[in-house]
This record gives sequence, structure tokens and C-alpha cells, in this order.
Amino acid sequence: MLESGRHIAIQDVSVGDRLLSFDSNGKLFFSEVAMWLDRAPQVNLALIQFTTQTGKIFKATPQHLIHVGDTFTSMRDVKIGDELLVTDDGKQMHKEKVESILEISDGIGAFAPLTHEGTIVVDGVAASCYSYSHRLGEIAFTPMKLLSKLGVVSGKADGMHWYSRVLVDWTEAVGMSQSIFA
Repeated sequence: MLESGRHIAIQDVSVGDRLLSFDSNGKLFFSEVAMWLDRAPQVNLALIQFTTQTGKIFKATPQHLIHVGDTFTSMRDVKIGDELLVTDDGKQMHKEKVESILEISDGIGAFAPLTHEGTIVVDGVAASCYSYSHRLGEIAFTPMKLLSKLGVVSGKADGMHWYSRVLVDWTEAVGMSQSIFA
């Protein structure tokens, strides 16, 4: 959801848009999009889809982080009955149970905007902008957030951002089996 109250598809988000976000206490507010970590509209990839008890549907990659209970958890580790942090009206957060989980082997499109807060609410569901580790993602992308505030970060190019690519390559080079920055 944009600050104007208008709902747009994630692929239509632009750098500079102010999206619904949340802080560590679950307080909702709007945070500016600093950059795209990855924007690949044509890529085929595996996704996990959750449906909550009230019918909210959220899809993301297995390594993407979602707010479960009081922490961020990889999508692949969420189980039926786990409580997601959600909002119905964009004003208040509450917990809602996962009712079903579906693995999608042929999902199309990867969209990962980075807000200055590092969090985002998509389709009413609270998520991190990062994969694998929210805390390390926040540390690693602080320089890019600062450059964004100075107007140095570019807009809507497709593909993984060069900075994200450097971090992924570095983690692979030092022997980490899964990148924490993709």
C-alpha cells in the first residue's frame, strides 16, 4: 500500500515510493523505497504461498523472511498454525494463523524492493525486505540506504542490483552455502 492509500502490484513499485512498513514493535508507518535488491519479472522460480485464516494470501521464495510470532522466519520454516503479523486496514497489526501452505514450482517473477526501514507489508502480511537474515541484511545494506538518501541509487532496472550481486558473490567465495544477501 502506498502512502496515498492506493494499492499497487509489487512489480509497479518505484524507487522513492513510500510503502507500508513496520518497526520492531509492530508499529505501522510508511517507509521510502531506497532501491530494488532484485527485480526480475520473467524469472521462473520456486515459491511458497501461505493462506491465513481470513484468506490473506502471501507468496515469496523459500528463503524470504516473514514475521512469525515475534521474529523473522524463512518462508520454508513456517508451518500450519504459525501466527503471522498482519494488518487489515493499514493502521493496526495483529496475529493471524496460517491455514494452508502451497509450494509452487513454476512461479514467475522476483520482486524485492528495499525500504529504508528494511520491512514491508505485502497483501496485508508483514515481511522483511531480506532473505536469510534480517539483522545482517540491515547491516550490509546501510551504505546503499544512505546513498539512496543522497539520490545516488538508480531506479527500476531489471535484474539483481550490482550491490546485491557483489554480496552474493562474496558469500559464495568465502564458502557460505546460502547467501544471506539475495
